[in-house]
Amino acid sequence: MAPSLLFPAAEYLPTGTAREPALKEVLDWADRAADTTTDDALLSFFGQPLDGRTLRLTGLHHVAVYLGDYRREEEFEAWLETVREHPGLSRVSSGPSHIAPRVHGTPGHWINLTTEHGTEVEFFTCRAYGEWAGLPADRKRSLMSHLGLSVDTADQVRRVLDYLAGFDSVELLAYAPEDELGHTYGHLLRTDTERVLELVHAGRSHA
Repeated sequence: MAPSLLFPAAEYLPTGTAREPALKEVLDWADRAADTTTDDALLSFFGQPLDGRTLRLTGLHHVAVYLGDYRREEEFEAWLETVREHPGLSRVSSGPSHIAPRVHGTPGHWINLTTEHGTEVEFFTCRAYGEWAGLPADRKRSLMSHLGLSVDTADQVRRVLDYLAGFDSVELLAYAPEDELGHTYGHLLRTDTERVLELVHAGRSHA
């Protein structure tokens, strides 16, 4: 994706009184990023125009933002509490990252929420551990931040992933037929730019 679609997160999760203003900044940014069209997201990732309608993509599903690393679990727990208490947010849920330990060799967390403007947002953070801890901050943002595009049916997700993974410098990073939110999704990685794009079918709604 274009650099403008990567939130300039700090190296580490904001702590203390810095959490609330940092949260407001990233939520405002995510609401602006949600105006990205499907075809613009595809162009940014692939570097060439693709027709989202032909691929049965129906629009933007979510904006995913990397928030920086955490050094202790307490830092993440405090951030999650700040998110839960922030006015105007709904459907806040959280869980352990499945991709971070499998792909990047470190544990991590996700937070899913809906802003007061209706934007679905996913926050990600990984523990500063192992080889991951030594990566530059901008590379971490590139590997974890992304846009998620909606696919019209669950079985179409894998078909589109396999088709797009056939493009030069593109590979399938992960695929999950249904997660705890009821989503069927997969991630594509541009190996030359280290950008990520997600395709997802929402399935059942989460509470």
